[in-house]
Amino acid sequence: MPPEVARDVLGVLRACRALELAMARLYQTLAEAHTGHSAAARLWRKTAREEENHAAQFSLIIDAIPETVVKASIDVRSLESLRSAVEATTEEFHRNLPSIRDALVATLHFEETMDRIHAHKALVFTEPRVQRMFGAMMAADRGHVSELRAALQRHGRTEKGR
Repeated sequence: MPPEVARDVLGVLRACRALELAMARLYQTLAEAHTGHSAAARLWRKTAREEENHAAQFSLIIDAIPETVVKASIDVRSLESLRSAVEATTEEFHRNLPSIRDALVATLHFEETMDRIHAHKALVFTEPRVQRMFGAMMAADRGHVSELRAALQRHGRTEKGR
């Protein structure tokens, strides 16, 4: 792989890892903020762990098998921009506790944005096992997006019922 391609691939992998870690921090912040609501806090903690696992998978690729990624067709700036938005939202949520509904809306927005620009669409792998690992990671992302949507629907019903 030419050095400039390797550098670009490594930049994308690092930006993806940083984005996953930023999302984990957002979910951890929400878990701390909503400790009085056990179902929401449990969802936030579970999703934070999933994001941490995704970051660890990116670390594995960066540290152990970067040569399996032959192409990165995503702009690092878009990943960094999204990470910055997640970090700004996390800071805002530290300062001003969001409602569970507002937190669900914000996290769903970020998750859907991540899905549009994520590694399964942006990285080309040479090894099928690595491709499968990332496929599983994306399936987990879709799974927690479904959980967040279901929680938003449930929360909307409980608000209307009050």
